[in-house]
Amino acid sequence: MVSFSYNVKEELSRLSSSTCCQRAELASLIQMAGTIQIIGGQKKILLRIQTVHAPTARRIYKLLKKNSISPDGIAVKRNSFLKDRSLYIISVDVKQCKTLLEELGILPIGNDSEHQSTGINPALIKNKCCKKAFLRGAFLGGGSISNPKGSYHMEFVTQDKDMAQTLLKLIGDFGLKSKVVERKNNYLIYLKNGDHIADMLGIIGAHSSLLKYEDIRVLKEMRNSVNRMVNCETANLNKTVDASVRQTASINYLKESGKFNDLPENLKQVAELRLKHPDLSLKELGQMMDPILGKSGVSYRLKKIEEIAKKLQSTKGEY
Repeated sequence: MVSFSYNVKEELSRLSSSTCCQRAELASLIQMAGTIQIIGGQKKILLRIQTVHAPTARRIYKLLKKNSISPDGIAVKRNSFLKDRSLYIISVDVKQCKTLLEELGILPIGNDSEHQSTGINPALIKNKCCKKAFLRGAFLGGGSISNPKGSYHMEFVTQDKDMAQTLLKLIGDFGLKSKVVERKNNYLIYLKNGDHIADMLGIIGAHSSLLKYEDIRVLKEMRNSVNRMVNCETANLNKTVDASVRQTASINYLKESGKFNDLPENLKQVAELRLKHPDLSLKELGQMMDPILGKSGVSYRLKKIEEIAKKLQSTKGEY
């Protein structure tokens, strides 16, 4: 079954964007999912970008092509660590893309092209639209979101501390609250607030997913509200039943002990109604009295009957 997170990424992979935003998104994708590897005894240096999401792999390939980079296709491998899911790998000779990587801030400018930089070119995320694109790339490269039918959770996972801080700041720039935690050599930036997650979906451009997310949230909140109401009604009903049982027992005790007729008329009237209608609420009992009596008045009289019965039981040693 396709996950909610997969569908969000599929939608994002179809989005079109301007040239400046494409470069910001590509920089983020490479930082989140790319590594620079030396192959064949340092004879060849490759940029490798990996993902388990086919549409994301195709998007990375297209973004590289739009920046005049020709990847060696998309390799597909089965990965036992990922429950035999396919792993898509885009490889590029660093010699071919060195200038681009330097411009993106992936490589430090100069001759040292074997070590990946941990920074990002600030010029790439100067514009608001590019900040959104950068966050979109981060989600495509290392993000996930839980199905809102369950808990509210959205996260970005990176091995780079500087990248984690960059994401934390960018998310904060949009007025959203996120936190970062270190876990198994990774940095996990996450959001738990449902409203903030919805806003983030809009920020990265997943508008169809946002509508579905909100539909699920509304339905979920409605169900929770109904459940709360039912639980409340059930609790109130249980209280009514318990009270009715106590009241009926007190009235029957007074009758059996021959003390019922000693009660004042106003108490006898409500007592007889309770015996005839043990399932009615206090308000309903009051409506049947002549004259009509309010809920508090009925409650007072029935409590008085209970007190009299308890007092009588106490004097007889039965209580």
